[in-house]
Amino acid sequence: MPAHLKIVTLLLALLALAGCDTETTVVEVGCTGPNLGLDGHWFGAMEDDTGALFTLEWEICGDRIVRETIGGFSSTVGGRLWQTGPGTWRGTLSDGTSLRMLTDAGLQHLMMVNDYFEFAVLERGARGLPGWFLDDLDGHWRGRHARLSWSSTHVQQAWGLCGAGRCDTTEAGGVSATLWFDVLDADYGMYRGEYLDSWGEDGIAGALMSPDLLFLGTYTCPFDYLGPEDCTFGALRFD
Repeated sequence: MPAHLKIVTLLLALLALAGCDTETTVVEVGCTGPNLGLDGHWFGAMEDDTGALFTLEWEICGDRIVRETIGGFSSTVGGRLWQTGPGTWRGTLSDGTSLRMLTDAGLQHLMMVNDYFEFAVLERGARGLPGWFLDDLDGHWRGRHARLSWSSTHVQQAWGLCGAGRCDTTEAGGVSATLWFDVLDADYGMYRGEYLDSWGEDGIAGALMSPDLLFLGTYTCPFDYLGPEDCTFGALRFD
């Protein structure tokens, strides 16, 4: 056989082999680093320190945030997460921002606040925001409250009962508070209002609800607060 025909025959054979292997050439790359149980796509709403609202998406792989999307636009920010206690987490983003998180027991929802007071509630696997009503708050809620250092002594079991825009909350340590929500951004599930607690402290209150309506991230801050360290944060699941 002439040399040029041998080359053609060899090329055809290689193309045929490539065609046969089309379905077996997909390579899946596993997540590296510790398995925190958070792998997957997370989606929800975020409020920034000015009160503006956006959608926020994270792709988490191992102990890393490998992709972040804000308002539908990809950012260049990633990050690393680590667990500090039952349902409590810390993180550092690649731009130097520090964050804290509370999760529910099933690791399907999280509440996040960073040191710039960007506040978010994300749901694993969610893809869109459904729209909310004030009475989506109605019912019993159960979870955790965290304040100050978010150490084990500052994270407590908490319960809430909501109806007609009012939520009465109680912590295992005995502190109670009433939150009144009279403003709702129905597109993002952001409830805004004020609170009064059993210490006699009052101020602003906010809450974001997850897309499946089963998780509520809350904050209460005195009127003269300087940052998130002055506030109490909640992660409550519909009970």
